[in-house]
Amino acid sequence: MKKIYLIGICGTGMSALAGLFKEKGYIVGGSDKGCYSPIKEEIENLNVNLYKKFSEENIKKFKPDLVIVGNIVGRGNPEGELILNENYPFMSMPQALFEFFLKNKKRIVIAGTHGKTTTASFISFAFEKAGLSPGFFIGGIPINLKKNYNSGKGKHFIIEGDEYETSFFDKYSKFFHYFPTILILKPLEFDHADIFESEKEYLKTFKFLLREVPSKGIVFFPSSSERTKKLIEFSFSKNIIYGKEKDADINYIIKKKSFPYIFNVKIRKNNLGDFQLNLIGEYNIENVLPGIYLLFKEKVNIEKIKNIVKEFKGVKRRQEILFASKKLTIIDDFAHHPTAIKQTIESVKKTFSDKTLMTIFEPASWSLRKKIFEKELISSLKDSNIVYILDIKNKDKVPQNERLNLNIIKKELEKRGTKVVLFEDKKNNKDFVLNEIRKELKDKELTILILSNSTRLNLNKHLINEISEKL
Repeated sequence: MKKIYLIGICGTGMSALAGLFKEKGYIVGGSDKGCYSPIKEEIENLNVNLYKKFSEENIKKFKPDLVIVGNIVGRGNPEGELILNENYPFMSMPQALFEFFLKNKKRIVIAGTHGKTTTASFISFAFEKAGLSPGFFIGGIPINLKKNYNSGKGKHFIIEGDEYETSFFDKYSKFFHYFPTILILKPLEFDHADIFESEKEYLKTFKFLLREVPSKGIVFFPSSSERTKKLIEFSFSKNIIYGKEKDADINYIIKKKSFPYIFNVKIRKNNLGDFQLNLIGEYNIENVLPGIYLLFKEKVNIEKIKNIVKEFKGVKRRQEILFASKKLTIIDDFAHHPTAIKQTIESVKKTFSDKTLMTIFEPASWSLRKKIFEKELISSLKDSNIVYILDIKNKDKVPQNERLNLNIIKKELEKRGTKVVLFEDKKNNKDFVLNEIRKELKDKELTILILSNSTRLNLNKHLINEISEKL
């Protein structure tokens, strides 16, 4: 088998999988309806055969030995129909990951609603820095690493376990294909309302995931999440509790609460001493604890572990500081859930308490575009001094009776004394937003926090190019 073709190659995961196949010496091709920065540059650097639209002719011309089908591909896609009709060998992305890269490794899977990407990024960076040469596959770009994937020469493979559905022919969660040796569970809250009918159904999928971990394996549970800890009774493996509670197997005590954090770590009776973390938000301490534990068990020198924690810079678009001056700070965050939004706003406001906090929020994830989290969003956004709300992404695809009501959010936030500006319909463009920001900067020092898991009108670039350079 020499030639691999990926339908939907320009997704974050699929482009990383293409990179893994290239590292293993395969000839790689693929198609997508659009390929945008920064994935566009990554695909170009990989030197793969890229087809810029879906067509049967692409596959016929490339003549693949195996086709990988991304989960953006639905029935009716001409390439998807071709592989079914002409009996081409095909797999989903998670199936291919396991078959080609995971099955002979010690698999460290990070799963949950909040903190997956940061935790996976830290462990990948930490193992790399410690000389363990891990393989890894991450749903974001770690700032300390050149890329979000690596086939690795060592015995470990670190992977972010996504609970979203696998493909049009496999509606189970992606992480069921990874068979964890070590499973790190993060805090759980109801999410992905488009595929899970209720919180009960959402939690059930994690309960079933625990059945895949061997009895000689390890499962980490966060002490901060009662929902997650309730799953302990369904575990057949060694259980490790991590967090700030005193009875946790690995626990921390904050010694310096302002940024950067200083905290003491204990693994049961072993006092590892004080660590420094240069990330915004106390919850990031919990994100690095499992990695500290695993390094300790791998007998990495404690002082080296401390240096690794200190050097960790986090993940692009996870409280990423894009610009900082006395007048203006710009921070970009992925923001896919009300709890994550609330935690990020609280942390940013605390860290930059000398500035007025302006939050620019774009309802872009499927769950955030619907009414289901309307009340929670009001609570999440209320601590901002100013809230700019961009229009709902592809709002016409959400029935009006199910759609998030931005005017209700505006009205409720204004009752609490928050200034709110909506950018709906024709006003939902970067020029309107930038003009409003310029007005605020005339008499204020601002921290601008951009919250979206989508394009956010490319404000991250425009704010730097058109506003910060003129300060």
